[in-house]
Amino acid sequence: MRALRVLTETGPGDVVMQDVADPEGELIVAVKAAALAFPDVLMTRGEYQIRQELPFTLGWEAAGEVLRAPEGSRFSPGDRVITMTFGSHAEQVAAVPVMTWPLPDGLSWAEGAALPLNSMTAVAALERRGRLVAGETVLIHGAAGGVGTASIQVAKALGATVIAAVSTDDKAAVARSLGADQVVIGDDYRAQLEGPVDLIIDPVGGTEAFKESLRALRPEGRLVVVGFASGEIPELRVNRLLLRNVDVCGCTFAALADTAAGFDGVMARLTELVATGAVKPLIGATYPAEQAVAALNEIDERRAKGKIVLTF
Repeated sequence: MRALRVLTETGPGDVVMQDVADPEGELIVAVKAAALAFPDVLMTRGEYQIRQELPFTLGWEAAGEVLRAPEGSRFSPGDRVITMTFGSHAEQVAAVPVMTWPLPDGLSWAEGAALPLNSMTAVAALERRGRLVAGETVLIHGAAGGVGTASIQVAKALGATVIAAVSTDDKAAVARSLGADQVVIGDDYRAQLEGPVDLIIDPVGGTEAFKESLRALRPEGRLVVVGFASGEIPELRVNRLLLRNVDVCGCTFAALADTAAGFDGVMARLTELVATGAVKPLIGATYPAEQAVAALNEIDERRAKGKIVLTF
């Protein structure tokens, strides 16, 4: 089968398509679409917190059809599923059963592949770590990106007032189309706010932007760090937290593993939100898998809107 391979940790430009052996495992999925995320770009450089031994197959989000499943499991050949499994950017993947779920009705292959990582991260950041309460105001940085667009949809579903922070006018249009109540554009976003906010979701980072975020919080407000798409990891002087009476915490989707619902419960809730139309992953672009380098560069250069998806 064909797979997207990282042979050297020298960046997305050196990812190659190679023929590799078919995967071995109990749950085999024929991949129809695979989603790209910023961590994929980091993994091509060896900069992500999870390292894999070279060479490795890229990716960890896919949607496809079950080819083989363990007898007595919740899956059967022919089932349409989504999975979060390392090595998913290939024609087939040996899916991790506990991180594989039915493809929600109404979603295309591309939308299914785009659902799990960003939407679960949004739930973890807003509910688990951010403790969002209906009626609160949440500011979302990078609001036109994968995590940002998912966070807008989930926050609106949870009853929040959403302020989307973006870098350009065309990205502002994306945020408005998803239901953002206000959009602020550019580095001077804080001057555009009508008042302090309760919660900030930040997948972008950057020293100055981070300082401005702390200043934008109301007393006892919360800032949730989700990532560093800007490439700049800010440092924090904790006296700022003391003086402003605010909280800063980090978040990955893995925070959901410690909840009572767990991943299955959160996916069930996301499936319900998909059914009501509250959540529908925004696909910014699709590329054939052979053009993965161009797709990765779109993310790396911060040109992506919504989710970028590869088709197999």
